[in-house]
Amino acid sequence: MVRKKTLSPSGAKDEEGEYSNAHVNLHEDELEVAGLSIGDEVFVRVRDGKIIIQKKHDDSSELEHNF
Repeated sequence: MVRKKTLSPSGAKDEEGEYSNAHVNLHEDELEVAGLSIGDEVFVRVRDGKIIIQKKHDDSSELEHNF
């Protein structure tokens, strides 16, 4: 599944009137495809022009490192 999304500004603005945070809205059908539900704890990994969201399992040794 692929959908185009926009990073929306979030939070308070700094002294220059710029935002320092952004969010993206994920629909529950997108979460379901990924095996996630609203309220799940996740790991967010940022690298090499990618943002990777991975479900947090009770056993953190299940964290996948190769993408």
